[in-house]
Amino acid sequence: MNICILTPRFPYPQYGGDALRINEVARHLKQQGHRLILVSLSDDVNPPVSQARQLYDKIYFVKRNKVMSLLIGAFNFLLGKPIQCGYYSSGAYRKLLREVVQTEKPDLYLSHLLRMVPYLSELHLEQKSIVEMTDALSKTYILSSKAQGVGLLKYVYQLEQKLIARYEKYVTTHYPKVVLVSQADIDYLKQNIQGDTSSLALHSNGVGYIENISTAYDADKICFMGNMRSMQNQDAAIYFANEIFPLIKQKRPTAKFYIVGSLPPANIQALASDDVIITGFVDDLEGFLQDASLLVAPIRVAAGIQNKVLVGMGCAVPVVLTSLISHAIPELTDGENCLIRDGEQPFADACLQLMSDPSLRNSMAQRGYEMVKKHYSWEEKLRGFEQLN
Repeated sequence: MNICILTPRFPYPQYGGDALRINEVARHLKQQGHRLILVSLSDDVNPPVSQARQLYDKIYFVKRNKVMSLLIGAFNFLLGKPIQCGYYSSGAYRKLLREVVQTEKPDLYLSHLLRMVPYLSELHLEQKSIVEMTDALSKTYILSSKAQGVGLLKYVYQLEQKLIARYEKYVTTHYPKVVLVSQADIDYLKQNIQGDTSSLALHSNGVGYIENISTAYDADKICFMGNMRSMQNQDAAIYFANEIFPLIKQKRPTAKFYIVGSLPPANIQALASDDVIITGFVDDLEGFLQDASLLVAPIRVAAGIQNKVLVGMGCAVPVVLTSLISHAIPELTDGENCLIRDGEQPFADACLQLMSDPSLRNSMAQRGYEMVKKHYSWEEKLRGFEQLN
């Protein structure tokens, strides 16, 4: 099949989980013998097309006009439509997609995230399309009021929540296949959508893993990783740095906290100190993580699977995480392959427990690694992705 993939951002460089996810989906489709046509918006005039050519057979893109994005996003809100769909609306992209439809004649269309769905609806391509929704955004936005360090953005998310919930219902009931990465999000949408939800399909995240595990590590190195443009990751990093890390420092003054992720904004950069290191993007993520004492995921605002948990375990690093995100990975067992804690002091105590007990740290790292290797290969999770429901 010729499969046309619509993306709101150019998928290279592979900075965040969204880019990782769509590229792995594309890689899976490519391995099944399909021809891939990428039609993408780009924030840059010259995105790294040469990198994308390693995966995509044909590549089309247009630069997004950020001023128009803001204006159309605001106009969408006034019309009662999702702000993000307006923010990623582009007349140039719309024209380009029409040309691609006529010249490439795709057999199947794949919208990466809800924000690209309007382009497909305008061309009446619903019955030939898969929507890679990934997460139930309406669920995420409900939790956004707890977020730290995002200022007025949290109020935008609150306004957007009802608009997104309505649009999720439209997409679920008008498209033949809508993909999410966690059963918890599917259950949430089924509970909140009055109508046919048979389109909802589960294709969870997979993860790579290192080949050789070392028992040597830096007992003082605590890592957090994620795309730092994300409100959820900003909240988690600020929460850990301000509320949990000081409790760890009281008992282990030599501890260091590394915030690993692309494009850290000013509120994250402000956390930097001798003991809180902001790395920005790192070329070899697995190499950077695998000598850490542990990886923390103090996520309080989330939907879907947090890929950072799987990545940490794939690097044979034990993970301390909140119960909120533990439910999306059913193979997690507290005290066996991870530590699940809520609240500042319990979370800090769990970190200290791993940092002070090499035997516990290494055995938990091993069990987490084995769980990921057994249950979370991309091949297994994406099997049948291109088949419409």
